[in-house]
Amino acid sequence: MSALGRRRESQDEEDYWMGSKVNRNKFNLFDDEVTVETAETLAKSKKLLTQFEDEDVDTVNWDDTPVSSEAADSSPISGVSARVSFTPSSLDSTTPTVQYSKSQEKLHSLMSPSSARSLEDEIPSYTSTSSGSKNQEEEVQYLRRALKKARELKFSPDDTIRKMILGEPYSLEVFRSKEEKLQLLDKAIQVHDGNAITAVVLFLRQTIKPSLFNLELQRRPVAVNHYLSYLRAHYDFKELGDVLGMLNRTEEAAILKYKQAIGAPDVRGKMNALRGCLKAHFIHEPDLVNEAHLVEQHAALLERQWPIEDADSKAEAQGDPVFKQYPRKVSILNMPLITTLYYCCFYHGRDAENLLTSPLAIKKQHQLSDKQYMWTALSARSRLKHWTGIEELLTAKGWFGSTKNVSVIGFDKVCEILHRTSAPNDVLSKYMRMIDGSERRLNLARKYKCHEVVVETLVHLRDRQELQTYASKLPPGSPGLKTAQDALRSSTIKWKT
Repeated sequence: MSALGRRRESQDEEDYWMGSKVNRNKFNLFDDEVTVETAETLAKSKKLLTQFEDEDVDTVNWDDTPVSSEAADSSPISGVSARVSFTPSSLDSTTPTVQYSKSQEKLHSLMSPSSARSLEDEIPSYTSTSSGSKNQEEEVQYLRRALKKARELKFSPDDTIRKMILGEPYSLEVFRSKEEKLQLLDKAIQVHDGNAITAVVLFLRQTIKPSLFNLELQRRPVAVNHYLSYLRAHYDFKELGDVLGMLNRTEEAAILKYKQAIGAPDVRGKMNALRGCLKAHFIHEPDLVNEAHLVEQHAALLERQWPIEDADSKAEAQGDPVFKQYPRKVSILNMPLITTLYYCCFYHGRDAENLLTSPLAIKKQHQLSDKQYMWTALSARSRLKHWTGIEELLTAKGWFGSTKNVSVIGFDKVCEILHRTSAPNDVLSKYMRMIDGSERRLNLARKYKCHEVVVETLVHLRDRQELQTYASKLPPGSPGLKTAQDALRSSTIKWKT
């Protein structure tokens, strides 16, 4: 094949590789395979030879002897866009010479394998002084060669983690193999830097298979904790739930799903979410039996509140007398259990047990204690001034059909509730007399100003001196004063000496 044919074939190959979208296999001007003829074909324009005239250029032979600038300029194969020229040392010699600009020497030092600088340090070392589309293409080719060489550099995990901690530019993409990536993660864990650990974990998640990522993550509890914290901070609850399930942390996963369920904006959606959460995460876990019961109670309460709210809102709109006298301030939806019980005791205290609004039905379904029910029902009826209803609550049947007054919360608590709702003095005194313990009864009677009860208690204690002192403070004509005077005049009472 003639020299002209070889040159045309070389020109065709160059046009293909330089114009192909597949630029991964483009030849490099710095490779040893590039011949003088190939370099000559690249020098299509004299303008390319002078694009870096502003820099100091030293031209040397391969034997380190200097070459004059005139010889370099007259050479038909002097350098192109890469700032390198191949110049024969003489007309008879085919040994090319290489001329480096100062900026090219800097790039060479940056690209050396011993350099541990980042990729961002490599690219800014090139300064363009050319113009035009052809020169821009040459710049792109240069940058691609620089990028290729930068990728071939070996970055150690220690240097990369150090750059991450110091806030310097770094690149994790240079770590290709699984072993290198895991070494990088172990180094981040070793230095105890949370930001570095999180960054490396996210890099691993993007670059290795999910099964391998999960396996390696389980082996490193510190990395797991940082990853979970990252997911919580970024509200990635789906991934967080999957990771917790993978780690067999079923309790945390169940609580997470429960929090998501109760965060639903509407009540109907919240009910469905709670039922789904209960079936998926609580029922089948033996260690979550108590929690499953609580979630069940929460869902049942919402299912009770929904129809009650619907019916009461309609009754209020129609002008029901109870709602007119005591208007509702807020909706019952999403209210706690005791608040719901109080609401039903206040507005539906007489409803039968087979109705959703029945306080007794709520007590039975949600397994409330007698004290919880008594305190709530007393508070509601006392606010309504329903004194006969209070009497019914505190009356229990005894043997042979007899009745007696009983309070599971203590009559001192009953008097406290009645006093808070401004109950009449006779009603308050009635239950004050049922308090066990003379000293306790005397102190509360004085506190709530039940004068008759104070006098009766002092008489029971046979404390004449204290009774006289107390009677002197009572207003004239009051029932308490008359009772005290009768007791002081009585000859049947044996007073303390």
